Amino acid sequence: MHLENVVIDAVEPLVTGPAWEERLGTERLTTLPEGVETRIHLPGEAFLDLCMIAVPEAEEEPERLHLVLGPGEQGRERLEEIRLESADVPRDLAFWTWLSAWEPEADGLRHPSGEGPLLRLVPESAPAGPLKNRAHLDMRLAPGEEPEAAAAELVRRGGREVTEDPTLPWRVFEDPSGNVLCLLPAPAPGS
Repeated sequence: MHLENVVIDAVEPLVTGPAWEERLGTERLTTLPEGVETRIHLPGEAFLDLCMIAVPEAEEEPERLHLVLGPGEQGRERLEEIRLESADVPRDLAFWTWLSAWEPEADGLRHPSGEGPLLRLVPESAPAGPLKNRAHLDMRLAPGEEPEAAAAELVRRGGREVTEDPTLPWRVFEDPSGNVLCLLPAPAPGS
């Protein structure tokens, strides 16, 4: 299992997606009315995708996931940090270390290549509310990884399944602090 996507709700993804792409100099993967996906390349074949997903209106819930940008190359910016609010930083750091397969570094986690943004857990400004998070992280199962076993382990480690909709190819969970995350199936062979 690994961290694959940062998913951001957008009222106008066809505007928001290209704006992020221009700022970061990322590679466009998809452009559809329901969403735009753009890729941050990491060393080797690794990557982190930013996905802007169409929503009818912005939620009023305070954001719990924040993207922090810094100076990049060729007049662009780069994604330096993904800040995720936490009710218990040490507990959630252990949870996300297992879940993301990223490695501890300084005050957070980084891709095993040592490149890319830092996933930093920060004390929450307020407890998670009842509304859907406007941004969340997606985890992708590895080939051969059993979805039911991964889901059971996620719950055993303090997560909670929010919805199990058999019509969707993914499952929605919350981490121990109430941050939404999706568990995506393993890629199809040859993809």
